[in-house]
Amino acid sequence: MNERVYYFVKSYDEDLPKPPAESFSQILNETYLHPFDWSARTTRKSYWWSVLTNFIIAILAIVVGFYAFNEGLNPGIRVIDAVVAIAIYVWVFLAGLGQMIRRLHDVSYSGYWYWATFTGYGTMFMFYLALQPSVQHKVKWGKYLFSDQDYPEGGAKSNVPIPTIGQILKEHFFDCFKWDARSTRTSFWVGTAVSQVILTISTFAGYLLAIFLFSPFSVIIADSSGASNRGLAICLIVLFIIFLAAAIWAFLAQLGHTIRRLHDAGFNGGWWWISVIPYIGNLLLSLLLFHPTTKLDVKWNGYLFDDDDRIR
Repeated sequence: MNERVYYFVKSYDEDLPKPPAESFSQILNETYLHPFDWSARTTRKSYWWSVLTNFIIAILAIVVGFYAFNEGLNPGIRVIDAVVAIAIYVWVFLAGLGQMIRRLHDVSYSGYWYWATFTGYGTMFMFYLALQPSVQHKVKWGKYLFSDQDYPEGGAKSNVPIPTIGQILKEHFFDCFKWDARSTRTSFWVGTAVSQVILTISTFAGYLLAIFLFSPFSVIIADSSGASNRGLAICLIVLFIIFLAAAIWAFLAQLGHTIRRLHDAGFNGGWWWISVIPYIGNLLLSLLLFHPTTKLDVKWNGYLFDDDDRIR
């Protein structure tokens, strides 16, 4: 077994089967004729060739779409061109979605991780996963579409613990100050995604409330009811305190989880300070957070969840 330590790219174990080689025609067949075959896996070569072909087809669809807005065309032809462009966009999206899910399966990640693309760092994490080589063990999502090749059970399989969603949420939001510990990559990115969704919803709700409270309409209602503007001021102060407390809590939760994730990757939590560097600081920090769990001993304590409670 290959015991060398790798981070972003690792070599294949020569004692285990390597991924099957697909021809270009098989890659196109897999991409565009099997967009909904999600219970499978796809190789890194197949995925990135499909990304290239999707990009070229999308450019052609854009050309067709602009052509549809040509005022000199017959209205019927313009409608047909628009429908064709939309159909191409939809099919390219579905083809890319199917390939992305199968690529996640190939690196032993659930297809549900695709939802991480709706967060800023999540998109970068998906890019990182798509670059990874195929895991050389069986996965629960099936085999490759154009090969009967499979891997031995448990071959080169990671023994990194996977906490439940409840444990992840508890660790992220209620263990803010437990920095002398470590956190898995799955725990960090799931907690970060949930936190960003909550922050987005609360920020949007606060923005709408602020618009209403500061609008002339709210002042008219307060004056017509005979109530003093003091009540409106108190309401604004209370809302400000609530949103400020939520923002501070979210920041501390993210800070604690980030430090534990750095520990798990073999880095000191002090590396968090590179995030204050303008423009590239967060990018550099995210590269460290992408690192898998180190196999080396670290001086920080273990995980925050009990060994008997984890998903195996």
